[in-house]
Amino acid sequence: MSEKVQIVDELPLDRVPLFLDVAQEALQGIVDGCSFREIPSGEILLRPESINLELFILLSGRLLVYLEDLDSDPVAMLEPGDVAGELSVLDGKPTSAYVVADEHCRVMVMPRELVWSLATVSHAAACNLLTILSGRVRKADRTITEQMLRERSFHCYGTVDALTGMHNRYWLNDMLARMVTRSIRSGAPLAVMMIDIDNFKEFDDSYGHLCGDRAIHAVAQTILDHLRPTVLTARYGGDEFFVAIPGVAMERALEIAERLREAIAATEIPHSPAPLAPVTVSIGVAGVHPGQGVDDVIAAADAALYRAKGFGRNSVSQ
Repeated sequence: MSEKVQIVDELPLDRVPLFLDVAQEALQGIVDGCSFREIPSGEILLRPESINLELFILLSGRLLVYLEDLDSDPVAMLEPGDVAGELSVLDGKPTSAYVVADEHCRVMVMPRELVWSLATVSHAAACNLLTILSGRVRKADRTITEQMLRERSFHCYGTVDALTGMHNRYWLNDMLARMVTRSIRSGAPLAVMMIDIDNFKEFDDSYGHLCGDRAIHAVAQTILDHLRPTVLTARYGGDEFFVAIPGVAMERALEIAERLREAIAATEIPHSPAPLAPVTVSIGVAGVHPGQGVDDVIAAADAALYRAKGFGRNSVSQ
C-alpha cells in the first residue's frame, strides 16, 4: 500500500463528507491525485484576498476560520473530515477569510482540476459538495444575523442613558428633527418641555453622588410613569430632561407639565435608613412654529425653563 493510502487510513475516506457514497474504486484515484501537507500550529493556511487553487481536506488537528482579522473571534472551527477553500476553488475568486491551524494539522490537498473532475463524474460527490456549500451558506447567514443583532444592541447602548433608561441626547437630536419636520409639514401641534432639577448641585454636594444619581433616576422614572409610551423622553444631560409630545397644543402641554411637576415633588428619593425628601423641578414649555429647526425649538424650551427658574423654581413657564 502506498504512503498516501497509509496516511489517509488515519481518517477513512468514508468519514469525509465530500466522499460519502462515492464509489470505492474512484477513491484510490482521488488519493493518487492529491498531495499531503503538515501545518504547524499557528500557521495560516488561507488568507483573505489570496488566489487559491486547492481544496484542503482536514485529516487531523483543528483549523479556525476568521472573517475579519486574527484578533477577532473565530466564526467556525473545522474538525477532521471538514474541508477548507471550497468557495474559492469553485468560483475562482480570491479567498474571503483566514484559515489558521489551531493545533498541528495534516491536510489532504486536492487540486482544483481534480475537484471539478470528481464533481463531473460522480453524482454523489457533486451532491456532497452542494451539501457542504449549503452548510457554509447557512453558517454565514447565522453569522450575519448574530452580527446584526450585536450591532442593534450596540446601537441601543449608544442611544440609551444607562442611569435613567431614557434615550440620550444623541438619539434626541435625530428623533426631534423628524418630529419637528413632521409637525411643520402637517400643521399638527408639537409641544416640547425642558425639565431641570432645582438646586441639584447643592443636593449632590449635601448627600453625595450616589444620592444624586438616585434623585436623577427617581425623576426620570416619574416622568416615564406619567407619560404615554409614544411621547419622546430623553436625558438631555446632567440633571436636565427633554420631553416632546406630538399632537398637543400649548394649553394642554402646560397642564401635563404641571402634573409632572406635582408628581416629582411628591416622589421620595430612595435612601437608607429612610428615604430623602423629594426634589423639585422647573419646567419650560414651548411649541413648534413654522420656520423653526431643532436648535430653535430647544432654545425656546430652554428660555422658558429659565423663566420658570426666575419665578422661584418648582414652577412651570412657557
